[in-house]
Amino acid sequence: MLSLASTLAEHGFWITSRAAGVACLLLSSAAVGVGLSMSGKLVKGRPSDLRVLHESLSLATLAALAVHAVSLLGDTFLNLSVADIAVPFASGYQRWWMAAGIVGGGMLLILGLSYYARAQIGVKRWHRLHRFTAAAWVLGVIHALGQGTDAGSTWFLVAAAMVVIPAFILLFARLNQEPAAA
Repeated sequence: MLSLASTLAEHGFWITSRAAGVACLLLSSAAVGVGLSMSGKLVKGRPSDLRVLHESLSLATLAALAVHAVSLLGDTFLNLSVADIAVPFASGYQRWWMAAGIVGGGMLLILGLSYYARAQIGVKRWHRLHRFTAAAWVLGVIHALGQGTDAGSTWFLVAAAMVVIPAFILLFARLNQEPAAA
């Protein structure tokens, strides 16, 4: 028990960040997959049935993202500042991978929360903006595979593949759809 307490005292913030990062990747991949399923001609019937699931996954993603980033501030090994976790290229730690995560995370935050401002933005404009969520998600995948502590482990690759690959297939299908007739 003393060993567990010692490990958590020394590595608790790092462990929390890793767990939240993995959760963020899995949740965002599922949210992107559900969102892409709702768009275009990929789902027959009532895509609005999936809207609650998509919104729930998106909000859970944002919560995991916040825990992932903020818990790094308590990690005494990395000793990151707010600028290091919020400003691309501010940190010297694995600069390119970290920048991909910061840009992708910032985009997810803005684009995800823009849903609640779509009346002010305009629904058509919001739909065009929301398409960039896929780019933010791709940056997150790049960040996880390039910088993630668990990126090379079998369990992580299998877990990520279960949600990342289907989302990529749906994204590819969506990008290759015929445009709707005007």
